[in-house]
Amino acid sequence: MNAKEHLEKAIALNPEYSHAYYNLGLLHKKKGEGSPALENFQKAVSLNKEFAEAECELAIALSDAGDYETARNHFLNSLEINPNYADAYFFYALLLVELNDLEEAKNNFDKVTEINQNYAAAYFHKARLLTNADDFEDARKNYETAIDIDDRFTDAHYYLAKLLSGGIATDKEGTLIDKKDLPEAKKLLLKVLLLEKKHAKACYNLGRIFSIEENYKEAKKHLIHALEIDPKYPKAHFLLARAYETFESHVEAKAHYGHAIESHPDFALAHFRLGVRLFEEGSATEAEEHLRQSISLESQNSEAHYYLAMILRTDDDPSLAKKHFFRALEINPEFALAYYELAHHSEKNGDLNEAKIHFQKATDIEQNFVEAYFHLARISTNPSEYDQAFRNYETALEIDPQMAECHYWFGKLLTTGEKLKNDGTLVWEPDPMRAEEHFRKAIKINPKYSNAYFKLGLLLKDLKRYYEAYQNLEKAISINPKLAEGHYHLAVLLMDANAQKAITKEKRKTASTAKAKSSAKRSSKRITITKGK
Repeated sequence: MNAKEHLEKAIALNPEYSHAYYNLGLLHKKKGEGSPALENFQKAVSLNKEFAEAECELAIALSDAGDYETARNHFLNSLEINPNYADAYFFYALLLVELNDLEEAKNNFDKVTEINQNYAAAYFHKARLLTNADDFEDARKNYETAIDIDDRFTDAHYYLAKLLSGGIATDKEGTLIDKKDLPEAKKLLLKVLLLEKKHAKACYNLGRIFSIEENYKEAKKHLIHALEIDPKYPKAHFLLARAYETFESHVEAKAHYGHAIESHPDFALAHFRLGVRLFEEGSATEAEEHLRQSISLESQNSEAHYYLAMILRTDDDPSLAKKHFFRALEINPEFALAYYELAHHSEKNGDLNEAKIHFQKATDIEQNFVEAYFHLARISTNPSEYDQAFRNYETALEIDPQMAECHYWFGKLLTTGEKLKNDGTLVWEPDPMRAEEHFRKAIKINPKYSNAYFKLGLLLKDLKRYYEAYQNLEKAISINPKLAEGHYHLAVLLMDANAQKAITKEKRKTASTAKAKSSAKRSSKRITITKGK
């Protein structure tokens, strides 16, 4: 006969044997047989009103069955019979957590550790309750106490690591402060893997920490390990995809975003990142599908609205893109790039005033946004805006002196020189010397900048520096043979008698100089040979 059979025999011989019912209940509980366990604990309690252990086990069984209020009553019965029953306080505390009575749960965990200072699970579960910002330090102490009592307490190591990798707490003034301890978190997670090699969450969190540290090689290793343990772990797929993106392994990145979505179809962030990846590859239709899905799951993602707007810019209806740009800015009013692209969208659709407002807003938010300053200056073509455009070009070039396009457009503005005075009078105040300086800087930065050569050629022509004008116009059309204006103005230059004379003179001088240099070089070579003899 086995233990169960012997207990059943004892009950058959003595139907009032409460302890036999109790132990039979424990056997059923061990086998996961909830209903028979519950019935036997109920019988034990009905036969013995002072049976604290049976009351406690009955309460646990009722709690497992979802009958929380009845369970609460039996826990209280157990504690009334034995006010020093640590297990009853512990399991009652777990029930109180389920009932969201967190303060009372903490009090009961405290009662457990008062009775038994080595009750590791009580310290652990109390720490779980304390892992909000206000109780960071107390939570850490309770996790550490649980580990001190039981160094093989896997969950205590794991959850302490999670606490230390999050690291958010508040000081006495209520200010959020960073209390991250990533080296210690890593040590704890490695300990978890020593205790339990197939702990997928520990592998994932190691990968997450290494990602935070921008050590993507190590991150990838641990994330792959997490997926070997649990191939359908959506967060691990997502983070591994992000790691692959840092290595520009875009095929692998897309695959893992896809796996994350397969495992968790409502994974909004995975839809978003896959949408961005597809957008950057030019797969607009697929990108739009994932971005829309991301927004339907998480409507407050400003970047998802931004990228969707970027796709919709090509639509026949410009208001569709505008709607999502504005939604992105409604969610995040400091989204400088959204203002910048919205400005381009407005410019493309002929609303220059609106474009100026949005470029300006981008520079207000991000004071080193060089492209925004440049484009704001570029579209400020009204003479009344000359001074502001001038200042914006200068600001852009202060931020990035190597911006060839900005030098070119600034040079154009300086050759125009139109300016509206306070009294409304239009005056022409070109600055050819500064214009030339900027055209030449544009060419130095980009020696293939045909338009810069062309505009410099026109400027030099107006300054009657005909040969230099000729050289630059020729250079412009040699770079861009289809530059019609270049051919035209070069022809006009060559038709001008004064210009033709000056060009011919300089060509002769250049040829003479070249001939003299060649002759001197030959003479030098002969002298060298003679000396050698």
